[in-house]
Amino acid sequence: MKKLIIIGGGNMGFAIASGISKKGLFSNRSILFIEKKSERVNYLKRMGYFASNDLIKTIVKERKLVEVVILAVKPGDFNDSITLLKKSVQKNTLVISILAGVKIKSLEFHLGKKQPIARIMPNTPCQIGEGISALAFNRNVTGKRKDKVRKIFASIGKTIEINENSFDLITAISGSGPAYFCYFIESMIDSGKKLGLNQKLSNKLILQTAKGTLLLLDKNNLSPNELRKSVTSPNGTTEAALKTFQKKGLAKIIFSGINAAKERSIELGRLNK
Repeated sequence: MKKLIIIGGGNMGFAIASGISKKGLFSNRSILFIEKKSERVNYLKRMGYFASNDLIKTIVKERKLVEVVILAVKPGDFNDSITLLKKSVQKNTLVISILAGVKIKSLEFHLGKKQPIARIMPNTPCQIGEGISALAFNRNVTGKRKDKVRKIFASIGKTIEINENSFDLITAISGSGPAYFCYFIESMIDSGKKLGLNQKLSNKLILQTAKGTLLLLDKNNLSPNELRKSVTSPNGTTEAALKTFQKKGLAKIIFSGINAAKERSIELGRLNK
């Protein structure tokens, strides 16, 4: 029975495991987790997965059966994990990295240029099967292995295949994007409170408005521009708010933030060469 190993990953690693087991790509018992914290190991065992804090021992023991390794550790654990992985993984095993800022070239430097490597940028909504993952491959990932990667990440949302050169921007837009939406929603809720609504009512109104707006865009195949214009009456309340946003330079502020995230992704890439 072919096996898949997830090194680290937290909630995202668990989401990937849940998605692929539901789709029948790997069974629970063929998914192996490597986690540092003993409480996390115990939790994963209770959920029906094999889990250990010994990376080398686990991979060496199963190395002939390991088809895929997903590297999902925190940036600070990258060097130690990649060193251990190099000592234990077979050269024909597919390695998938979901680490922000770590380029395929850097992974090849550590693991060897013959290693099949895929680099993925998923986002937080993958945890409920509604995310989107950007995929890039080195030259050693072909045919069935590309299909395997697509199927793994299609199990937790949509996928797009892009040139790796776009990853820093993709990270800034979709990887970090959920936090931007949350910040805007938080600001709206806070505004409602300051203007007289209680916390519970402000929260309920704005969360449902956000949810309904996204569903309306999706189900009616509308662009944000079209929906915005349909809501905005001349000299009305919506126009008053939008003119204030424009006057205060909201679009420029958003651009500056996304650009800062992109630059930070580039910087992280340099640190993890």
